Amino acid sequence: MVSVIIAAHNEEKVIGETLEKLTSKELHEIIVVDGESNDRTAEIAGEFPIKLISAKKNRAHQFNAGAKESIGDVLVFLHADCILESGSIEEIKNVIAQGYVGGCLQQRILDPNLIFRSIEASGNIRAKLFKLFFGDQAIFVRRDVFFEIGGYDDVDLFDDVLFSKKLRKRGKTSVLGKKVYTYPRRWQRQGIIKATLINWLVTLGFILGVAPKVLKKVYKDIR
Repeated sequence: MVSVIIAAHNEEKVIGETLEKLTSKELHEIIVVDGESNDRTAEIAGEFPIKLISAKKNRAHQFNAGAKESIGDVLVFLHADCILESGSIEEIKNVIAQGYVGGCLQQRILDPNLIFRSIEASGNIRAKLFKLFFGDQAIFVRRDVFFEIGGYDDVDLFDDVLFSKKLRKRGKTSVLGKKVYTYPRRWQRQGIIKATLINWLVTLGFILGVAPKVLKKVYKDIR
């Protein structure tokens, strides 16, 4: 049984398409955790056969809240602007059945610009070589393992990296062949060069031990 948990905040532009793609798949349950949206996110999500809950605006906190409400033995954590490739759920089930504790999918950015192929490649290589997963790669995990390692750390940024570090210590993880499609809105709004430089800056800051709440001031929400 698979539970897909979606953290959302002011996602009225994309949440409908994300849920439409998901509800056409054979899933045990879909949980949308609305983080204090002030647009139509909750209203649109409520039109689908999903479980809708509320939590404070913080992606890690929202994912943890959704996990506590879930009943699936496999958990998939999805950003609201990400869409799973057809067959992803079955591949996740198969790799878990083979003894892996979790993993992620390969990222595909929904833009034909060739620069995005390089960005995708670098992220997917990082995930395969170092087992460090970003949230827009659709991280998945066995339910018992999720709670055993304490879920997501309740931080403002890099909760995904911290979680994947704990996960790789627990057991074997896998980067699947299936893709998760994501919108390039951060690059479109900030510009490819500026957005990439900010990504590098906050990553360097994280490596050097700068507090996530400080880095969050640089890495602002983009909707």
